[in-house]
Amino acid sequence: MEQASTTPLPTAGRPAWAHAAWFAAGLGFLALAKGKHLLRGYATPKPFGLDQTDRCIDYAVGLAGLYAAGLRRRGVELAGCEVLELGPGSDLGVGLHLLRQGAARYLGFDRHDLAGSVPAAYYERMAERGLGDPQVLRDGRVALAVDERFDVAALGRRFDIVVSNAAFEHFDDVGRTIAQLGEVVRPGGVALIAVDLQTHSRWIRERDPNNIYRYPPGLYRLFAFPGQPNRVRPGAYRALFEQQGWRDVELVANELLEPARAAKPAAAFRSDAQADWLSFTLFARWPAG
Repeated sequence: MEQASTTPLPTAGRPAWAHAAWFAAGLGFLALAKGKHLLRGYATPKPFGLDQTDRCIDYAVGLAGLYAAGLRRRGVELAGCEVLELGPGSDLGVGLHLLRQGAARYLGFDRHDLAGSVPAAYYERMAERGLGDPQVLRDGRVALAVDERFDVAALGRRFDIVVSNAAFEHFDDVGRTIAQLGEVVRPGGVALIAVDLQTHSRWIRERDPNNIYRYPPGLYRLFAFPGQPNRVRPGAYRALFEQQGWRDVELVANELLEPARAAKPAAAFRSDAQADWLSFTLFARWPAG
């Protein structure tokens, strides 16, 4: 992982007309995203569907591997641990593979029941490839909990490890979620959270990754819908975790923005010290006692 700079990213690489054009184009995509949500709701957490079975399995196994490696680098092993994943997405493949790597139990927690309707053939294919045992779904060692309010504290049990990938940026109240984590993590537990800071509209994402930061709060709220990227920046995540009592909070940039593709940010984001961060991983420890 590469460490980002700590100075705001210059936007001189693009002429004024280009910034104006991307501003206008982004508004169109914000409107399209809201309209799509109103018509279809939240249905596609990944850019490909479960019909691409092996591709989905590869994604789940890769993500489970990233979780395990990220924890191991910080001296945390999965063996015997109970894992909570916030926002598991379209399936519980990550959970199956984490148990294969030594975790004792896994719970995926979401506000959408996408992972509750996965065809049995998906997990059978994982077993065929030796990447997970569907038996753990039947005996409850891998399970899914769904709550439209996303009330983490209501889970009523505790975990050793909390993981999440590309979900926190969709939470409507990041501070509330972080506050509730302390109620479900055992003393000495850890959190490993990956956050995608970019625009989520797929076409514009490749060309103007930070497009959503062009808009002042009032204008952005006009296009709001549940799960819209919340634009919470890395420094705010650090502050929120530390305010709730988490220790050893570490932020590492995963992907950096090229200056030639930098957006001209709204005033609310112009002093952002991590302006060139496109994604990052946060690690934190809950006090041992």
